[in-house]
Amino acid sequence: MKPVVSVLARRFLTARKHNSFLSFISSISLFGVAVGVAALLVVMAVMEGFETKLRSLITGTRSHITLYSTKNIILNRHQMMERLQEKFDEQVDSVSSFVFSEVMLAHKGRVVGSVLEGVEAAGIARTTDIIRQISKGEIPKAGIFEEGDDDQKMATIVLGSVVAEELAAGIGSVISVISPYFDKGTMRPRSQHFRVSGILSTGMYEYDSKYSLVEAGEARRFFRLPKKSASALRIKTNDVRRSFELVRRLNRDPDFGFPYVARDWTELNRNLLYAIKLQKIVIFIVLISIIIVAAFNIMSTLVIMMDEKKKDMSILKSMGLAPNDSAKVFVIIGSLIGGAGAVFGVALGIAICQVIANTKLIELPADIYFISYLPIDMQFSTLVIVMLSAFSVSLLATLYPSWRVRVESPIEGLRYE
Repeated sequence: MKPVVSVLARRFLTARKHNSFLSFISSISLFGVAVGVAALLVVMAVMEGFETKLRSLITGTRSHITLYSTKNIILNRHQMMERLQEKFDEQVDSVSSFVFSEVMLAHKGRVVGSVLEGVEAAGIARTTDIIRQISKGEIPKAGIFEEGDDDQKMATIVLGSVVAEELAAGIGSVISVISPYFDKGTMRPRSQHFRVSGILSTGMYEYDSKYSLVEAGEARRFFRLPKKSASALRIKTNDVRRSFELVRRLNRDPDFGFPYVARDWTELNRNLLYAIKLQKIVIFIVLISIIIVAAFNIMSTLVIMMDEKKKDMSILKSMGLAPNDSAKVFVIIGSLIGGAGAVFGVALGIAICQVIANTKLIELPADIYFISYLPIDMQFSTLVIVMLSAFSVSLLATLYPSWRVRVESPIEGLRYE
């Protein structure tokens, strides 16, 4: 770039004290770009935060992949787990088994539907974060019968926080677990008493309002399942973002194909994740319109400046300034306004995101949004995309004014002088 072009652009942009209106609309243009960039950055950070938080909650409670049988039971769980570890060792981090079925929980006249999971403490600790999410009490244990005791010590259960609230149950409460299946030879549903040993608070309303946990052996006895069986296997992979690749391999493998079916966390929550992705695209398009409006302000500023500097540009052209160089002057001016607005907007957006993230200023109804506060996740890639988008739109706004300057004859600017 020729030095004269950059000098002219700097002089035209800064030496405007006699034209306060031009200075005002230039400031408005810069402010508009900054506000648009900040708004876009904050909203995209919130959407990224939702996606990251949901991914963490989903994989923390359900693990990365669930392998189940279309026959509703896996009879050889230990053999299946060992084969998984051996055959897919480069992708599988850990495997655990669990038993589950829908039941009803009853306490003091209150009845709540729940999914009862039978879990093994060691296995669930390897594949999920559930044990760390038990906010009160301890993990469930099986019932124990000791010599000299007439009664078996009661097995324990961990309730989701919302389930416990609906049942009005706390640590030490005795609840009845009722299965929808009948024992042979009777017309009574299967039932058993459990003592509450813990409250589970995952932060995900859907899980806290639906699930309860008991010890796996106790669950097998209650559901009348073989000792070595499982309802499904949880698989934790080495890379949560590439778990779909292992699912594809498992479903094609002769040992883990039909009647077994593998599904990863994205497939099990497809509608929710697709809705977030669609919202991100729509919000980006809507908020980029703010920057486009600011770009029109930049165009207006350059058109007014072009008319004001028509005489000066005509003199410079008559002295030998090339038409392309005259166009570059206004391209640089528009780019400087847009670039400065983008930089200020990024700074403002980062500041707002930090305030929201550090103070958890905005609370959300957990039963609607799954989480209780507005999450923030500032991705560097998002920041770069927003900045480039703002700068590109600002650059496009300079094309018409710069073209007008380039094609205008020097005679036009000096005609009435």
